[in-house]
Amino acid sequence: MFGTSGVRGVVGEDVTVELALRIGAAVGEDAGTLTVGRDTRRTGKALEDAVVSGALSAGADVERVGIAPTPSVVRRADDTALVVTASHNPPEYNGFKPWNSDGTAYDEEQRAAVKERVRSGEATADAADFGEERVVDDVLRQHADAVVDAVGSADIRVVVDGGGGAGSRITPRVLRRLGCDVVTVNCEYDGGFSARLPEPTEEHLGDLKEAVVAYDADLGVAHDGDADRIAAVDASGKYVEPDRLMALFALWENADSVVAPVNTSTVVDEVADVRRTAVGDVNVAAELKRGGGGFGGEPSNNWIFPDETLTPDGVLAAAKLCALATEEALEDRLGELPPRFVRRGNFEVSDDRKPEVMSEVEERAEEEYGDYTAVDGVRVEVDGGWFLVRASGTEPKIRVTAEGETAERGDEIYDEAAALLQEALG
Repeated sequence: MFGTSGVRGVVGEDVTVELALRIGAAVGEDAGTLTVGRDTRRTGKALEDAVVSGALSAGADVERVGIAPTPSVVRRADDTALVVTASHNPPEYNGFKPWNSDGTAYDEEQRAAVKERVRSGEATADAADFGEERVVDDVLRQHADAVVDAVGSADIRVVVDGGGGAGSRITPRVLRRLGCDVVTVNCEYDGGFSARLPEPTEEHLGDLKEAVVAYDADLGVAHDGDADRIAAVDASGKYVEPDRLMALFALWENADSVVAPVNTSTVVDEVADVRRTAVGDVNVAAELKRGGGGFGGEPSNNWIFPDETLTPDGVLAAAKLCALATEEALEDRLGELPPRFVRRGNFEVSDDRKPEVMSEVEERAEEEYGDYTAVDGVRVEVDGGWFLVRASGTEPKIRVTAEGETAERGDEIYDEAAALLQEALG
């Protein structure tokens, strides 16, 4: 039921109101107070209502915060949080992600308990033990105050592309409070994501690129649906590769140690010691909590600043990026990093076929290369670079990542990895 980022699926097929009710009850069974929020998706209100009803029926009190970024909801929670969101997934998706009060997502043991309770359906309290609901209306202000206090000031012109998601209102306000001149695009709540798809990948950021150039801005930032992510473009409108952005954040935070997943470029190893985990912010945050570290992140544009929170926080990341660029232009900082060339691609594979295909990939990798890393998927070191083949935990896809010391070598390694996967698929 759980992928790398909570429970997600197409509404009406995998995700239903009944499932929301059961998950609310399952999470609420262990919560004294459950803080519930959602992103802007059109299906969110009905699913939120069901989650709240389930939690109340299990005896939990509920704080309902309405539309808010995931990090806003989690920062608010003194006990447990549950966010109704599908984050970067397309608008027909929705989902649920439970969080602990320390800012970490539910771990494997907690997820297993929720899964079992959902299946059994046993969570209804006696009438006298039903929880109470209250509405909280200042969660965005609380989050904004915390970010401004943490960052202090910034003085650049920045374009914010909210994508119609939950970060569309808070991030422009925060950056203006820091001292930035802010231009906004797609910053009205839009649960259908009519301007662009929620995932802030390069191909989805045409509006942002054009606006940065048109308004002579120093940089641009873009959120996903629930604002736990932030992507960036520089003053020329060029998309900033997430791995290189991770290296800049590590330098800005003076982080000797960084936690990142197995699909991260070795450019980060050039600026800090890197401990690699399985893909998923839950794994990065858990390792930061266990072993410490000055910064954590993912090439999906998830950024964790553990001195402030263990929750990926796109609002905080946007503020820190503006502060960083105030001292030195973003493109100049990027130019100081050593070259690495990363290429990523996705292959459509149904969820039921993923185990079979990945097993075949493992066998072929062992035959052809003899040695590989299996922290998450199959990662193979080759001359001049590496590649990773892994099943997505959020979509019916298998992802391929390849890196080379030159662009040509990066393409060669990617083609080699893609051929390996195609053989396994065939």
